[in-house]
Amino acid sequence: MHILCGKDMGKIMRVLLVEDEIAHCERYKKCVEYLPYKVDLKVSHGLKNALKLIQENTFEVILLDIELNESDGDGFEFLKQLKAMKLKAVPFIFVFTNNRSLTIHDTVRSLGADYIIMKSKPDYSPRTVFDFAKNFILNQPKEDWNKSGLDGIIAKEVEKIGFTYDSTGTDYIVTAVAAVIHAGKKSQSLSKDIYPVIAQKYKKTDWSISKAIRNAIIKTWRITDVETLQQNYTSNIDYDTGIPTNKQMILYLADKIKREYAGYI
Repeated sequence: MHILCGKDMGKIMRVLLVEDEIAHCERYKKCVEYLPYKVDLKVSHGLKNALKLIQENTFEVILLDIELNESDGDGFEFLKQLKAMKLKAVPFIFVFTNNRSLTIHDTVRSLGADYIIMKSKPDYSPRTVFDFAKNFILNQPKEDWNKSGLDGIIAKEVEKIGFTYDSTGTDYIVTAVAAVIHAGKKSQSLSKDIYPVIAQKYKKTDWSISKAIRNAIIKTWRITDVETLQQNYTSNIDYDTGIPTNKQMILYLADKIKREYAGYI
């Protein structure tokens, strides 16, 4: 868990919680009292009031229940109206849901959500959400990210290993890892399930996608120091080449991100 100290302690993270479940809101209010850093938390139980608060205040973080069953609108409508406001300072948006539908998840991402938080996750709590937000938002402002949301998480893990974006295959790896994560426990055959997704997005053949990813891995293992590789890639390799296969690399990153960012993707 990220430990906050020094200059982090003096920052105030301004958060808007949009949630119609009173007990859930009370958990967040109570948590703020015991945080080792400062959070200015405002709560709205309805859509209209939330939009009014956004017009009157500046928030770094929005925590949004997508269902809002007891409110004057749902989270989808909130995201649409928020997008139409064209704010100069765009908050990071965390969406709460118990819905595991990939269609729902893709929809909220397309409307601007940065992270999807499953309330049913065993490690979910207001404290983990606040800590996650503090670490990834105030220390790394949204406008400074080359990518956002899940792609941003994947990109940072890829960069830790030593991949660079002058290799086309690096972008393909980010897309492939995201596709594996979205697939959940479904088939994870690269040739049947993953490469076609990337090929469709970039208008390339499956073969060129596979070759570009392979070249990016080979280049990374050639230019990155051994200590960095050993520290940031801790899975299997092809013992004939001493380099991970495409599948080994993609599944390693997907498994690592699902494990370390459980509840936020």
